[in-house]
Amino acid sequence: MEYNSPKFKKWLDTLQQESWQLELIISGFAIYGLLAAYESIELKSATSAVTGILELGALWAIALICCQIFIFNLLFHVLLRGLWIGAIGLRYVSGDIDYSVLI
Repeated sequence: MEYNSPKFKKWLDTLQQESWQLELIISGFAIYGLLAAYESIELKSATSAVTGILELGALWAIALICCQIFIFNLLFHVLLRGLWIGAIGLRYVSGDIDYSVLI
């Protein structure tokens, strides 16, 4: 493929502008995977706590906390990206913003 061709540069520009869609899809799949794994990690943590294997229980408890943190961060990421995309959409529809009027 010719890397200096206008067609390739146009394709890269389009990919750059539309990359948020792929980012949100990947984040959605990651959230789904973490939510699906959460119950089994919680079960493993409770099982190891009942059996008395403290080292393994601590490991599963740490994995459970990490899973909770990842879920929260990804949900926060999707929320912020949604707000950002909404702001870009409003900016596109409304045109230029007169910031002197807002002050």
